[in-house]
Amino acid sequence: MPAVRDDEWTEAESYPLEEMVKLGLTPQELEVKWQNVAEDMALIPENNVRIVVRNGVCWVEVSTYLMECMRGF
Repeated sequence: MPAVRDDEWTEAESYPLEEMVKLGLTPQELEVKWQNVAEDMALIPENNVRIVVRNGVCWVEVSTYLMECMRGF
């Protein structure tokens, strides 16, 4: 699969880091959760899931390919 371009990412979910700490979650755990989803959709997890932390918020971004699979396209 070719590399995902910068404009081919979409937000899957996001959480304030403070809230995640209270819930006992880490950005890595969210990444693994979404990588498992990508794998279930027969996509390469490392190419279709990324975590971005900025301004105290953890963003899970997935490729448009993964999001389309989830939506049934």
